[in-house]
Amino acid sequence: MIILYVTVLAVTGVTKVTVTVSGIGDENISLEEFGLSEYESRVYITLLKFGQLKVKDISIRSGVPRTKVYGVVKALKGKGLVEMLGKEPVLCAPVVPEDVFAKRLNQEKMRFKRMIFAFKKMQELRRDLPLFTGCEERKYRVYNPKMFEKRLTELLSNTTRSLFACLNWWGLNVIAANIELLNSLSKEANVKIVIGTYNDEKTLEAFDSKVDIRVAGKSIEANVMVFDENTTVLLEESGRITEIEDRGVCKLTKEVIVGFYRRSLNWKKAFQIIQLGGEDLINLYSGEEKVYEAFVQAVAETVLDEETLYQIGERFVDNLATSLQVDLFSKAFEIQQPVISALMSESLGGNSSTRYDPLTRLYTLEAPMTSKGLPATIWLFALSGAARRNELTFKVLQNTSIPTEGKHVIQAKIEKKPLS
Repeated sequence: MIILYVTVLAVTGVTKVTVTVSGIGDENISLEEFGLSEYESRVYITLLKFGQLKVKDISIRSGVPRTKVYGVVKALKGKGLVEMLGKEPVLCAPVVPEDVFAKRLNQEKMRFKRMIFAFKKMQELRRDLPLFTGCEERKYRVYNPKMFEKRLTELLSNTTRSLFACLNWWGLNVIAANIELLNSLSKEANVKIVIGTYNDEKTLEAFDSKVDIRVAGKSIEANVMVFDENTTVLLEESGRITEIEDRGVCKLTKEVIVGFYRRSLNWKKAFQIIQLGGEDLINLYSGEEKVYEAFVQAVAETVLDEETLYQIGERFVDNLATSLQVDLFSKAFEIQQPVISALMSESLGGNSSTRYDPLTRLYTLEAPMTSKGLPATIWLFALSGAARRNELTFKVLQNTSIPTEGKHVIQAKIEKKPLS
């Protein structure tokens, strides 16, 4: 009795598919992994055991029905596993496994090696960023200023990709102690430092021009550095310096620093403005949303006619839809209106509210009282523009301040444009 074992290894163990061949015995043979069906497996194993056979004899010995066996033989021939010999009678002979399956086995070996490589990479990622399993205890290092001097040199020397920092005057002086190393790093890595207004200009001039230093006004109180997005360093006012190796903490800290960076000015421009007496504007630039609010307030108090409201609103919505690709404005007005109203109410504060009656088509906005004009929100312009884009009018019926109640009421009619 011949017993042929073909096994396929997987990461979790050994897989076998059982094929029982009539006339051969109860051998456990796995050929499914080589792409053979159960009938094809039976026929091929039968030919390996008995050699050349007529088709009808194959059917008898393998247990494959006579109505199926000829088609199975032809399929095996197409796969290069069977040869047809002679004419009358036609004999079927097996092609030896080594000639057919060697290439496939080599491919499987290569695939298995790639799986092992990928598995090891996944383990490395798991070590770099452990998955949260409920409760984990982490450790971090704490230095005094003297001990940190050496550690900072090590961190800068080992940094290869990026350094993000948000520093006040003390933090800037701490990092400036390694200015040559920092200047050298800036030629290979992305170095961004955000500082406050109170810093020594001579210290800043010693940094290489590739060290991207920017000023974000008086709002810089913390001292924090992120090295290669792997290590975060916090410098506390008490002199205690904490080092945390956690990529999650690094990601969050970097986002905070980048937020300051986006609302900052190049340090040379900033110092020029300060010397000209414009320090207050530097602080406003750092909180740029306040500048925008003041501008929106000015526009809202100036726009008193519906046509101007339409024009600004429609252009604003067009820019949101095209330049910023805001998908909302491609939808029906019935979908846009509740979303815009929610944004409007949020921007005007907790004492504001909006109501829309689809039967009367009346829209009501109640907001904290303004001195004149319209409530200062870009979303009122957006609502008007969205109506215009959907062939609707936004006709203001009431624009009233109620000092006794401390609120401003806008009521408008939203309806289809009349046919011209």
